[in-house]
Amino acid sequence: MKIIKLSCLIVVGCCLCTTVVCQFTKKEGLPEWQKKYNNPKEVRNMFMNPPMFYAPHTFWFWDDVIKDEQSAATMAEKMAKQRLNPGYAHPRSGFDGSVAALPVEQYLAKPWFNSFGNTLQKTKELGMSFSYCDDYNWPSGQAAGKVLELSPDLEAQYLAWKRYEVAGSETVKYELIDFAVAGKKVNGRIDATTLQVIGKGKNISWTAPEGDWVVYTYEVKHHSGIDGGRVNYLNPKLMEVFIPLVHEKYDEQFSKEMGRTMPGVFVDNEGDYGWQMAWSEYFAQQYENKKKRDIRLWLPLLTEEDKDGIYAKARCDWFEVVSDVYTECYFEPLVTWLKERGMYYISNLWEESLLAQTVAVGDLMKTTRAVTMPGNDCLVMKSQEVHDFKEIQSVAEFEDRPFMSEIMGVAGWIQSPEMMKMTINSVTSFGVNHVVPHGIYMNRKLETIPFPSDWYTENPYWDYMHLWTDFARRAAFVTRQSRLVADALLINPLESVWAFSECYFKENAWGQEERWDKRAVETNRIFSEAMRQMNVNNIDFLIGDNYYLEKGEIGASNGKTKLTINKHDFYALVLPPVYVISRPAFQKIVDFAKKGGTVILLGDLPKGSSEYGMNDEMIIAQSNALKRMSNVIDLATQRDKQKELVVALNNNVKPQMKFENAGRLYTAHRTIGNTHLYWLSNNTDTIRNFTAWLRDGEGAAEIWNCETGQMQLIPFDKEKGYNKVVLTLNPYEGYWLAFNPQMKTAKSMEKKNIAFKEEILKGKWKLTYPERDTVFKTTAKVFYSNEERIDENRLQPQYDQSDWKYYAWRENLSSKYAYWRMNIPIGTKAIVLPEQMLGKDIWVDGKKQKLSDTLVRLSSEASLLGFVLNSEEQKNPIVPFKFLVGTGEVENLQSWYAFGLQQYTGYVDCETTISIDNPSREITIDLGKVTSMAEVFVNDQSVGARLWPPFVFDISDKLKPGKNRIRIRVGNLIINEIWMKDDMRKLRTWGWEGVPNMNLFDSGISGPVKLKLPI
Repeated sequence: MKIIKLSCLIVVGCCLCTTVVCQFTKKEGLPEWQKKYNNPKEVRNMFMNPPMFYAPHTFWFWDDVIKDEQSAATMAEKMAKQRLNPGYAHPRSGFDGSVAALPVEQYLAKPWFNSFGNTLQKTKELGMSFSYCDDYNWPSGQAAGKVLELSPDLEAQYLAWKRYEVAGSETVKYELIDFAVAGKKVNGRIDATTLQVIGKGKNISWTAPEGDWVVYTYEVKHHSGIDGGRVNYLNPKLMEVFIPLVHEKYDEQFSKEMGRTMPGVFVDNEGDYGWQMAWSEYFAQQYENKKKRDIRLWLPLLTEEDKDGIYAKARCDWFEVVSDVYTECYFEPLVTWLKERGMYYISNLWEESLLAQTVAVGDLMKTTRAVTMPGNDCLVMKSQEVHDFKEIQSVAEFEDRPFMSEIMGVAGWIQSPEMMKMTINSVTSFGVNHVVPHGIYMNRKLETIPFPSDWYTENPYWDYMHLWTDFARRAAFVTRQSRLVADALLINPLESVWAFSECYFKENAWGQEERWDKRAVETNRIFSEAMRQMNVNNIDFLIGDNYYLEKGEIGASNGKTKLTINKHDFYALVLPPVYVISRPAFQKIVDFAKKGGTVILLGDLPKGSSEYGMNDEMIIAQSNALKRMSNVIDLATQRDKQKELVVALNNNVKPQMKFENAGRLYTAHRTIGNTHLYWLSNNTDTIRNFTAWLRDGEGAAEIWNCETGQMQLIPFDKEKGYNKVVLTLNPYEGYWLAFNPQMKTAKSMEKKNIAFKEEILKGKWKLTYPERDTVFKTTAKVFYSNEERIDENRLQPQYDQSDWKYYAWRENLSSKYAYWRMNIPIGTKAIVLPEQMLGKDIWVDGKKQKLSDTLVRLSSEASLLGFVLNSEEQKNPIVPFKFLVGTGEVENLQSWYAFGLQQYTGYVDCETTISIDNPSREITIDLGKVTSMAEVFVNDQSVGARLWPPFVFDISDKLKPGKNRIRIRVGNLIINEIWMKDDMRKLRTWGWEGVPNMNLFDSGISGPVKLKLPI
């Protein structure tokens, strides 16, 4: 995006706003995404305010009728104020005919491009990025059905097969098929050397020679792919139709912004080469070109094993070529088209398991290498586990490309700032430098959206979103400019899963692990667990497939054997169970071991190769030789092999990081030139005071604070070849610790010796609702009874309701009476009750009255509303109770539920007065425990806001001698209001995690609120 040099600054104006640097500078004439700032000094100088490209890019769902062609631009402006790139407009349906959707006829038509163009112009003015997802819904490549309308011949194909056993001399006839293949059985298994095509066309007749035979018939049929793609991704014509239908339309209208304000395209195709035995004539041709064999001959070996083990080669060949053709026909043409315009292609392919990769993508790492911005789809809170990141990160690191993660998809309405912060902490440790939060919807009737949550203005955290985006931007900027230091290489055993994939071709065992061959399942399990164990034990590693192993060069450094792949040095190779591997890749592993390199075995060594199938004598001999080498550590039979893996690595490769009293940290070790950087983050709600021993780095130690952009020199000592540092990580805190050889060390730093005292704020607090005068509720504590008479004691204030539960219509209890005890929101002046309550008895603080008017005025002390519903009334959806609120006053701050705010989403201001004699010295206020966010004002001037702990603020500058007004604005989550939508039976979904326990979503200041004053 940075094409020309501008000296201007753009102010994007918001609460706590800062200036933002224009997107365009002159650095080799490259778009921002292609730039690398390899000079550590330059990166350090840019750290406070990195290019806005590194701020998160919204996954923005355009899922509503376009009525106002300026409305999206207005939304983009609000995003920019929070330093959130408007990101990628994704045209979508509502996935339900009863809810809002973008009409297909508006997509790629005048309303779409007018709205898109207005948004693009506004984004450009604000110095941000905005582009598009290239299809309606997903998977990409279909142009909302237009591809098949124009070219019906591009409909996805697969081979439907049937198996027959035929005796010698028997004549068989097959009609309405495309071709048939026969093979002789020897000792109950096919002899692969006898496989032959016995006919093609619609009518086949064949007489079996002597012996027992198996005949397979194959018929080309149509079937959508594993992810629903209706087009044939193995047909080279596909992109010839798709690119003009979609991408060239953008090029016609917005070519000047391509590679600038529009830096790249999000391609939502997670892997969909086809259904089971996917097919195209081009695929068959390419197979023959690459393998010098008619593809038809070995198709039976996809679904059953032959007597000589050739099936392993047959399956590896099939998946290798299907991956090649998928990449060639679908990915490469679009990647090339975008590259010509200075734009990147984002992928987010299936990475959940080797089994999923096999059936959806084929070769994940090969396909990922084809794109300019590798990425993954990080649903819910899968960001806390390394598994779904590591193969993608490995390609990004080896190829020096940016790494995207679509984060927190379908996290649900429970989404909180802490979860958002935890996600950035962890994905930074995994190497992500392009964050795409999922998402913001154009459909603002939020209770109807299909994949909650939504990140936009209805969330109280929105006004403070820039705190999160700034943190993410600084973390991502440093990650992209640096290179991971990984000592271990984990070998990718994908061919072993391919070799045992017959269940997929037989019955589509997608997502059904129990149907797979146990060897494939075990390989995947141990491979996945090795990733997790190394990660949780702070061992940096990458993953190597055949391609990278073959590229690797064996050498030595400081007397240790190493394997170097694209400037990354590895001192240990880790092998999960491997049954089949390519000969060149295994040769590299053996050569590495022969030269003294550490090799750790977690399971069986291979007996087969992708070149010759099972029982490859060369592979067997090499495996036997490998196991005999003294530097090969065989953990295959160890009961706790994953724990022993960590021990073996730490004993044979000097650990990069060691910690004491740190607990679980998310970490990474990266370098920019000769500057070593360590990412350290704490994803718990507990402060961590710990000691770290860090292997590499010279010069000064400096904390780069991603929240503030500030840098702080810290002391450290040298101890037994390590830099020993005493550190603190607050709850959810993450930062870079840099060792800068260009700066002088700070081994002994004098600290200000100032004595402090703490004072808990006591006295009355005034509570108000900023810009709100009403609170709505549909819930209360409810008790169901089948007693004949109403027991009015249950509605008295002193009655024990501790075992009552909040109303939940899903329980569908049919009882004679339901007793409701609704605590009245603090500051309520009057209640407007639903009209259907007229004529009923209600109890206010235990006093019974007949409701003659829906408006009931209350005293300021009123705290409890009670009533009883009969069995018929219980069947009806609840209508909100409307509370007219003003100012409340309390002696002690309590939870919002105690204040009657169970279903209120927004802010509450808590105000008190303090007296300060001498405000000239450092004074802080500590709010203690806060849920979920807080901003502090002193004498009506903001001193700061926070979305996560610690809620500590320096208030010195705003204090004056004498009395000072302290106002704390506390915000909660959108989930509380969504709870009310659910009570009203209007909520479409809570998300994939199901109905939450609403007792967990109380809010407010638990405190204690304290002043820290110098003595």
